[in-house]
Amino acid sequence: MKTLRIFSLGCIVLVLFACTKKSTEYEPTQNQVIQGNLQSMLDKLLADYKVKYPGYPGGLALNVISKSGTWFVSSGMESGTTSQVHFRAASNTKTFTSTAILLLSQQGKLKLDAKISDTIPGSAMTYVPMDANYAVPFRDKITIRQLLQHKAGVFDVSNNIIPDTVSAQVPYKGKDYIGWVESSDPAHTFTFDEMVGVAAVCRLYFFQPGKGYKYSNTGYSILGKIIERVSGLSYRDFIGTQIIEPMKLTRSTMPFQGSDQQLPSPFAKGYYYFPDVKECTLSNISANVAEGNLITTPDDLCRFLRLLLRGEGVLNTYTVNSIMLAPVVPPDTVQTYTCGIMYTTNLGWGHSGAHEGYLSRMITDPETDFTAVVFTNGWNMTTGNLNGIIEQLTLLLDQACYKAKYIVQ
Repeated sequence: MKTLRIFSLGCIVLVLFACTKKSTEYEPTQNQVIQGNLQSMLDKLLADYKVKYPGYPGGLALNVISKSGTWFVSSGMESGTTSQVHFRAASNTKTFTSTAILLLSQQGKLKLDAKISDTIPGSAMTYVPMDANYAVPFRDKITIRQLLQHKAGVFDVSNNIIPDTVSAQVPYKGKDYIGWVESSDPAHTFTFDEMVGVAAVCRLYFFQPGKGYKYSNTGYSILGKIIERVSGLSYRDFIGTQIIEPMKLTRSTMPFQGSDQQLPSPFAKGYYYFPDVKECTLSNISANVAEGNLITTPDDLCRFLRLLLRGEGVLNTYTVNSIMLAPVVPPDTVQTYTCGIMYTTNLGWGHSGAHEGYLSRMITDPETDFTAVVFTNGWNMTTGNLNGIIEQLTLLLDQACYKAKYIVQ
């Protein structure tokens, strides 16, 4: 009996020890495990990239929303960087412009297959002014839908040198028009009329409407003008009151004046790398209104895209699924560009953006409820051309999205 009591006491001690040990051990939650894996993944992507480009000054920031939770991680950014950090989202703006056009269509205020020279429903006014600034080649054949899909053939003034072979007697032949203007007036406020007017007066175009695909910022400048004429509001006010406010994107702005060159605080500084590092945070974004002027945060942009494509934003599910996402090129291609948004195989729908000092990608897959926004605050121009930017998009941003989708699901 004595032995039994000793054995029993020993068991009690062992049980108490086991309980005490178990209660003091730290077991991370699933969210903490995912957070750690996302952080390790992002750190490795940036570290591997810097092995190849040791002087690269940029970092990485990633925001993820999924059915399992929400996470934000950053690497190589300033201490204290959160999902509320501001950056230039550049061409991700096009999805906002497309949303605005489709919202006006949804409200019956414009027709997507109308020619831009047609009259606005219920008005004697045409979609674009019938003046010299909008006398782009084939104006009477260009439709609003073609502009959304980059199938209108409108010459892209902001991304191309003005050929020195144009017959128009203009002083910017053979020059980058924006750079030419800013060389004498850095705070110049560009307008839709001015940007489209360059293509019109020089009689420049890529192809006849509907005969091809060619990305065109100037085509989206025309859409910006159409939004203003149909709504009676400025582009910024329409986006602000009809998209930003209803969707509670409280940290997103659309600057349009040449003097409005700073980012709201807190912000990620932008850097240019070639051959040395220079900061390029300040920027005159007025030439890019409606096609690249959005300033936002990873949190705002992530929520915008997720809600939009779930039919929980300002567009209904029919407009989203049957119009916005209706494919216009063979679905077996790597990317399919539709109305201000593109499909990337194995990732989902979204857009990318590139403005000096900033490169970003937003992506969402409604079927799996995965949404991500990732950006880097540096441009690698060591190759001497845009190949470095394309490589960044592939090695850093796309890989971050692919790996994040695997980690959280």
